[in-house]
Amino acid sequence: MRPEEWLLIEWPEGEDEPTKYWLSTLPKDLAFPRLVDLTKLRWRIERDYQELKQEVGLGHFEGRGWRGFHHHATLCIAAYGFLVSERETIPPCGPRSAGPFKELAVSARHRPRGASDKAGASYPKLSGNHEAATHHCAHPAPLSMPVLHPANQTDNASRFVTQ
Repeated sequence: MRPEEWLLIEWPEGEDEPTKYWLSTLPKDLAFPRLVDLTKLRWRIERDYQELKQEVGLGHFEGRGWRGFHHHATLCIAAYGFLVSERETIPPCGPRSAGPFKELAVSARHRPRGASDKAGASYPKLSGNHEAATHHCAHPAPLSMPVLHPANQTDNASRFVTQ
C-alpha cells in the first residue's frame, strides 16, 4: 500500500491558473508554512548546486579516482561555505558596514616576498629590472619528440611537437 499523498498547488494572485504543482508524502499534522518551506527547499538546493558547479568549480574535476574527487569536492564546498558566510555580512543595499577583519599595519620598509629589488640583482642577466632581461626575440622552432618507442618506430613515425 502506498503512503497517502498531498497535492500542493501554487496559484499566485493575479494569475489565471496555477503555476506549479507538487505531490507530498509529509505527515498531515505538519503546519502549512512548514510544508511550503520544505517544498521550496528543493529550489534552494538546486540553486546552491548550480552555484557550486559554476562559481566555485565543482564541475571542473577531471580526475578518475574517488579520493581525488572527494578532495576536490571538499575544497569546493569549503570555499562555497566561506563565500556564503561572507555574503551574509554584506547588507542587501549599501556598502559593507564593518568588516570582520581589522586593517593590518604594514611597515613602509616592508618588501613582499618575490618583489623586485630597486637596486637590481647582483648579476645583471638575472635582474628583473635590467633592460636586457626582457625577451622580444622570436622563439626558436619547436622541438619534435618521437611518440613511439624506439623499437616500434619506422621511418614515417609520427612525431609529437612541443613548445
